[in-house]
Amino acid sequence: MAFQRHEFDEITRAEAEAIGVPGQRRFRMILGTQLDAAVLWLEKQQLQALGMAFEQMIAQLAAAGVDEAKVADIEPGPVGPAPVNAAELQVGRLAVGYDEQRSVVTLFIHDAEAGEDDAPNFVGRLSLQLASIMARQIEQVVSAGRPTCPRCRAPIDADGHVCPHDNGHFPHLVRDS
Repeated sequence: MAFQRHEFDEITRAEAEAIGVPGQRRFRMILGTQLDAAVLWLEKQQLQALGMAFEQMIAQLAAAGVDEAKVADIEPGPVGPAPVNAAELQVGRLAVGYDEQRSVVTLFIHDAEAGEDDAPNFVGRLSLQLASIMARQIEQVVSAGRPTCPRCRAPIDADGHVCPHDNGHFPHLVRDS
């Protein structure tokens, strides 16, 4: 099924979640309204980058004196079920912008199979407050995964972890015989 272009002038539902067990999770966002939304599948790194982009944008706008960037610290609520007939998209590229005239964040999302010159398959606008809530939710989703090794930053599985730094080459521990 080809993903058609979807545009939401005012996103009122913006949620992020991970499905599955750590190490085998899939990540998705549900963006749209309560009646019509799109399900956007993406990589953990893409989701994490989006959350950081929201946080940085809000901080920069607040530092510049934009009143709308003074968002309340609201905890994200639970993620609801995806709409039954929601369009689904595997995210390839995404971009974030700020519309100064309307004081909203704009998301431009391209399907993984879209060409460089193709128009975005999904365009949506959300308030800075909703972007802030979603950034917190993204942080919670990403941090709920596997812990990372403090030495090599690779994920640690339930079975343990073989750190490349523990390869037996510790010159300071080698004794002359």
